[in-house]
Amino acid sequence: MKKLLLPLFLFFCSLNIGFAQSNTTIVKGIVLDKHNAEPLIGAVVILKNKAGYQKSTATGLDGSFIFKGTPAGDYEIEAKYISYQSKDVNFQLKSGAVLSFTIQLETKQKDLKEVSIKGKGDSGSDQSAIRTVQRSDQILNAVSAKTIEVSPDITVANVTQRVSGVSLERSNNGEGQYAIIRGMDKRYTYTLINGYKIPSPDNKNRYVPLDIFPADIVDRLEVYKSLTPALEGDAIAGGINLVLKDAPDNFTVKLNLGTGFSQSVADRGFVKFGDNDASYRSPRINKGDDYIATRADFSNNAQHLTNSKLPLGALANLSIGGRTADKKFGALISLSYQNIYKDTKSLFFSTSTVDNSTNLPNPTSISDRFYSTQQERTSTIGRFDYRFNNRNKLTFDAAYINLTQNQYRFQSDTGLQLARTAIGTGTIGQRHRTIHNVQQIGNFSLRGDHRLSDKLTFNWSGIYSKAVANENRYTLNLSTSNALVSGSIVQQPLKVDGSSTNGFVQTFAYNADQDRSGYVNLIYTPKLFNTSVEFSAGGMYRNKTRSSTYDNYILTTPATAPAQLYDGNIDNNTFELATNRQGTPGDALNYTFTENVAAAYGQFKFTIGKLQTLGGVRYEHTGQSWVDAVPVTANGKTGSIKYYDLLPSLSFKYMLSDKENLRASYYSAISRPNFYEIIPHTSGDPESDYQEVGNTGLKHATADNYDLRYEFFPKALDQLLVGVFYKKIVNPIEYALGSSSSNKELVLQAGNFGTAHNYGFELDVTKYISHFGLRANYSFTQSEITTSKQQAYKDGAGNLVQRTVDQTRPLQGQSKNIGNLSLLYKDSKIGLDAQISAVYTGERINSISKYLDNDVWQKGFVSLDVSAEKKVFKQLFVYAKATNLLNTPYELFIKLPYPPLAPFGYAGQPIEHQQAGENTFVRKDSYQQYYILGLHYKF
Repeated sequence: MKKLLLPLFLFFCSLNIGFAQSNTTIVKGIVLDKHNAEPLIGAVVILKNKAGYQKSTATGLDGSFIFKGTPAGDYEIEAKYISYQSKDVNFQLKSGAVLSFTIQLETKQKDLKEVSIKGKGDSGSDQSAIRTVQRSDQILNAVSAKTIEVSPDITVANVTQRVSGVSLERSNNGEGQYAIIRGMDKRYTYTLINGYKIPSPDNKNRYVPLDIFPADIVDRLEVYKSLTPALEGDAIAGGINLVLKDAPDNFTVKLNLGTGFSQSVADRGFVKFGDNDASYRSPRINKGDDYIATRADFSNNAQHLTNSKLPLGALANLSIGGRTADKKFGALISLSYQNIYKDTKSLFFSTSTVDNSTNLPNPTSISDRFYSTQQERTSTIGRFDYRFNNRNKLTFDAAYINLTQNQYRFQSDTGLQLARTAIGTGTIGQRHRTIHNVQQIGNFSLRGDHRLSDKLTFNWSGIYSKAVANENRYTLNLSTSNALVSGSIVQQPLKVDGSSTNGFVQTFAYNADQDRSGYVNLIYTPKLFNTSVEFSAGGMYRNKTRSSTYDNYILTTPATAPAQLYDGNIDNNTFELATNRQGTPGDALNYTFTENVAAAYGQFKFTIGKLQTLGGVRYEHTGQSWVDAVPVTANGKTGSIKYYDLLPSLSFKYMLSDKENLRASYYSAISRPNFYEIIPHTSGDPESDYQEVGNTGLKHATADNYDLRYEFFPKALDQLLVGVFYKKIVNPIEYALGSSSSNKELVLQAGNFGTAHNYGFELDVTKYISHFGLRANYSFTQSEITTSKQQAYKDGAGNLVQRTVDQTRPLQGQSKNIGNLSLLYKDSKIGLDAQISAVYTGERINSISKYLDNDVWQKGFVSLDVSAEKKVFKQLFVYAKATNLLNTPYELFIKLPYPPLAPFGYAGQPIEHQQAGENTFVRKDSYQQYYILGLHYKF
């Protein structure tokens, strides 16, 4: 990649150096908004004389223009821009001269003396995003809708990776899913829509999968790096705020149509499966706990597999909005649709260190996996506001987001422990798994803004949100025996003993997370000692109810039937229900959870000279209770927890100039455990890489957070952000791999791990010169946490001994080095936008092990994406995007070599994919490239 990016960078630089060093006659300049001195990008500049000579160009990304090689003579420059008055400048040009002009344009509305309702600028523009960063009371980064539109990204999750200090955790189809801010696991971040928290469709966790959101629904994406007392306090890492599109002042229509395809699908085809024609909910849920399910309650359709050679993806977006003639009523409707097909090739090793006298990783089985994943996103966004007068306004927002995922997975497992005495003997398990998963988020809010007097304002919001997930999983388990001597592979008949080793398993999971929230805020702005002071106070109350149901049914061949082999057509096999005909009502995933959060805050803000000071304190009271379906004898079947937190914060913004800020911030924050983590359970999900175990003693984490940042905004789109941060986290929550009580397999359990420290440095640079631009950021993050680990060894007598030792390591998910580099080109005259973007994410811990030095790490990687947009006719644009050009894989490893001779003995035999003396290979997923071609229409 270095060979590709360096020449491009040097090429951009050489062009600009050439401009400066040329001896040719030059006429250049910049076009500005006269009111705020911001450059006007894409303004038309015409150079002409009375003899008929005429040239035209468009201003670049910094508002500049240039004409070279112009003959001597008398000339006129005319600058024009939409909604601005044109301006002419006359001058005389001598041979070899270099003339520079600053042309300031005035808006056409400047003659309006009184306007009761003022219009607003384009809130989705790059300039608006820059102003948001500069004027914010807190430390944040912002990405505009315009930047998103011309970027390679089509989901909100993938957009976040372009922000300094943010990396992604990806799903098994290669799509970004969760944002990791400043090396803090996804649990430490919350997601907001228009400034308000939303629930999660996940049946175990409270964090929101960001791949559910199409990127074209947002007007601006904000990443919070610090909090104020007015913001909810459970975001140690920060927050992701989706500012949805607002009603424009003028009638506007935007249409986007596109198609795409995956290189992996083009190479291997795509496996589709049929819909369930019985029910998407379990028989127990539909017909009651006492219902005895029959074979008629289940369908074979989800195992009816067909191969499609190259299904094409689809993208569409329609946005319509405007305001009435009196500007009082505004409305916006935005519809979005995405349908994407991708394949993934995966290889996974299960490992164990239990009873391993060398404390080295012990590969126990290997899985070859192939995924075909279809993701269909549908969203509807509506905003309606009515301005009664300049003192009272009502706003109603409605958002519906849907992500439907259909995924086929073929998995072939080989048990290495069964092949230790002779290569090629043992069993091979095969699984054909299909999953139909629907995630939905509905968010509805009504907000009132009221100016009670010149010094007193009041606003309130009522919000109803609901997140739902419904998953149907169908797994066909097969088994074959492999004998090296005969050189044959023998398929075993489907089991008749009711086990899930062989057979047809159908799983139904459903959960709903419902929030009812209310917010009130009172703002008083008196003058004290000739200084304007803003006092704010408010409160929030949220009632959250979460319910989850889970049923697992095993269908096997009848005991009286002859042995049945699977021939590729599931309809040729006869199945009957095993003993769990009433589902699995006792599974721990059948639970209800209630959480009530009451909060109040007091906040002050004032500016003396160039220094703005904002501070205050927030109080949050948390009450939780749950009922789980585990047996009454289980500790923690029912439970309740109550606690409160006082969260002070103080921030300073020193305005060195009208283009420079120096910020310092402190805030206290918390992180509540995920719901399922504190419920007692041992997950029996056979599809997980590791089983999960609950922890009823899990505590919430608290943290003190410090930030210092310098900000410089030399021009409208240029910026320099340089900052450092430090976090002290008490009782951080992480998942650790440990051994189960019943066997030697590893299990995952969330726990508190003492005190952690996290600190780092961030640099964010955006620079535009004429039509070229560079956007780059780099973050260094270092975290430390010391935890107890187990180490296995043999003593002098040859006895196996395990001892406890302390080990200092980074936090789970923290990459020491993260970098972004985007090279940009924009020419408004010909209507061309193009960029090439690279992202580097350093290695990080993927999962924590109970054993010394056995943590599973993700390998550092570089991804490369490109995109371009070209005007073809008036308001019609054609665009193209290509992602993952380097076919960057997802790779996991353990920083220890696999044992050349395992404790139970491999008879000196090597293991495929493992290299003696090198790190132990754990997993590799390959996704290949994805290409998109489409049209934008903007009216």
